[in-house]
Amino acid sequence: MTPHRLLDHAALVAAREPRPDAAAKLTGHPGYLTDRIAPGQLHGAILGSPLPHARIVTLDVSAARALPGVHAVVTAADIPGDTHYGLRHVDRPVLCADKVRCIADPIAAVAAETPEIARAALAAIRLELEPLPVVGDPEAALAPEAPKLHEDRANGNLLHAARLQRGDLAAAQAACVHVVEAVYESPRQMHVTLETEGGVAEPDGQGGLTLYFGGQNPERDRQVIAAMLRLPPDKVRAVGMPVGGSYGAKDELTIQPIAALLAWKSGRAVRLHLSRPASTDLGVKRHPMRMRMRTGCDAEGRLRFQQVDILADTGAYATHGPEVLDAAIEHAVGPYAYDAVEVQGRLAYTNNGIAGAFRGFGAVQVQFALEQQIDRLARASGLGPVEFRRRNLAAPDAPGPMGQVVAPFDGPHRALDVIAQHPLWREAAQRAADPAADARFRRGVGLALVHRSDGFGRGGPNGARLALALGADGRIELRASLTEMGQNLLGATRAIVARQLGCSEDDVRPVLGDSAQAPDTGPASASRSTTLVHRALHRHGPDWAARLTALAADVLGVPAQTLRWGPGGWHAGQACVLRYAELAQRLAAAGTPLPHLEIELPGEETPSAIEAAHYVFGACAAAAQVCVDTWTGAVRVEHLAIAAALGPVASRMGFLGQMEGGALMGQGLATTEDLPTREGRYLARNLDGYLVPTLADAPRYDVTAIENLMEGDEIGPRGAGEISVNIAAPAVANAVTAAIGMPVDRLPIRPDTVLDYLEQNP
Repeated sequence: MTPHRLLDHAALVAAREPRPDAAAKLTGHPGYLTDRIAPGQLHGAILGSPLPHARIVTLDVSAARALPGVHAVVTAADIPGDTHYGLRHVDRPVLCADKVRCIADPIAAVAAETPEIARAALAAIRLELEPLPVVGDPEAALAPEAPKLHEDRANGNLLHAARLQRGDLAAAQAACVHVVEAVYESPRQMHVTLETEGGVAEPDGQGGLTLYFGGQNPERDRQVIAAMLRLPPDKVRAVGMPVGGSYGAKDELTIQPIAALLAWKSGRAVRLHLSRPASTDLGVKRHPMRMRMRTGCDAEGRLRFQQVDILADTGAYATHGPEVLDAAIEHAVGPYAYDAVEVQGRLAYTNNGIAGAFRGFGAVQVQFALEQQIDRLARASGLGPVEFRRRNLAAPDAPGPMGQVVAPFDGPHRALDVIAQHPLWREAAQRAADPAADARFRRGVGLALVHRSDGFGRGGPNGARLALALGADGRIELRASLTEMGQNLLGATRAIVARQLGCSEDDVRPVLGDSAQAPDTGPASASRSTTLVHRALHRHGPDWAARLTALAADVLGVPAQTLRWGPGGWHAGQACVLRYAELAQRLAAAGTPLPHLEIELPGEETPSAIEAAHYVFGACAAAAQVCVDTWTGAVRVEHLAIAAALGPVASRMGFLGQMEGGALMGQGLATTEDLPTREGRYLARNLDGYLVPTLADAPRYDVTAIENLMEGDEIGPRGAGEISVNIAAPAVANAVTAAIGMPVDRLPIRPDTVLDYLEQNP
């Protein structure tokens, strides 16, 4: 293994200062610089179901339509085209016609001149519902006698099931000396984006519609809404506005179709924006999971088998549920080698809201459970956490978790090596044995190791289209339908283009998230965006740069080999001899089209015929120090050291933001965040009852980027958007066990659980 090439926390922090002119360079489209607040916009409002499960008996909107100042009232009967949407399963109604399946399920919507008139119109709608039995537990939902939430499904409330099995399980179990078994539970987590779901739908005056919404996939929004309105796809334009937080919450459509329908019916621009309680009710959440895990090793501490049974609650509609369960199954074995594996999972419909995409995407739930199992087996074997993991790591060229062909990867080995040398881990035992330590506060350091897939599994969509262009003002444009969500894709794009072509970052203008200006790149999700930009420039940038240099050489009348790209334009020696803007002007004056290159990237998919299996993985290790207050049971995370083996860092500022921000979200999953339901209703609807960590709760962070991976690696930078969530939750859970000896079977770790344990184990 080649020596590690590291960027430590100090080097990453040194690049954190924001560019003072960054706001002026977001894109060539002025819509990015505004939230589209304009005179004459109508205000939209949604009538959601007050019951989690009911039949619609009466829906009379005539009184609402008659109110002065109301310009549109819509129900399912007003939809001219497709009435439902979805991904693998098209099961979610734009507006419910005969039945509601969760709290706030949309039934009707209005557009009025003021928010007050819109609310009055909702109150004027006559709605009668016949309550139906609430299906509130996924296990009960799968019972044969359970009420069917979707009558057309042959499998009742079973949305998706999958299984992974390889090796001789009986023989592997017989070889074990130590076996640990536990049932783990992970909670329903809320994204808590600072900006709730919202945007504007505007008729364009030419028979079409333009959508301005914060989201992760404007192209999919465009396609769904065109089908709903029975419009040619080119009559709908979707512009992904700057997103005030998403983390998966805005990966799927929520209110966009309703806003579009209101704008279409009224002929006016309609603004629709959810309040925090409405966002809590209607927005997607992380899938709660119940996981039975049984793991065994031999006398030498070699893992022999892994058995997992997963039950997940998808709520009322499928959204990304099947893909989330597939990801959980694939990641349930971790980066470790076993003789035999048996993992099965089930995903159930319930009336518990809607679960969907969430940063960490199905993997973080099983990784929390697996890393508890690994620590328990290490203790049973008499081995330290690092040595046990090192002894059981899969070889860099081994098949993937599902037996698939994967890109060779030594990231787990590198990440574990680096975190094992971090002072936080090396000095953990010494600090724990400190005789001067306060008896009230017990500290412990836990270690965890995860790998995380990049992109989508086999079947995709993994391919993407991007474009390189010379703008009329001489800026080098990278065009993609990907959106900026705070992950610093804009900064990463500028850095990658500048580095690959040889210009400066000031010469680069990313054009992102506009379906009218950029080709379909697919969603900005699955930690894929930066990797796609890197691949596009790495594979196609040199040829495109040579093409432009040839044009510059023709203009100057010099050999192309005498010119090189540089800040502002082409250089010969130390001087800039032709600016990029000058070339654009001369080409335009000559009537020559400005250079433009459409890039078609094939999907990085495993050649193995295994559905949903991934080809590319990243890895991360972490050590977390917690302080447990034995009087109150409170858990405080004090220090978190992270070593991320993700290859070259495209944007240091973006990388550090992703690592620290994601880690705090994982800490929340481990310590405070849970959104339980009772009879299909959330027990909290605002941030006074749902507690997330703030900066006051943030620990000291040490982040190390491991930039070099295996020799000959062709993948480039892996995604950094999710893996710090995946690593933080199990590291914190293992740290609590290290501090007080308590096995952690359920997240979040509640103070009352800690106190109950300490009372029984003083």
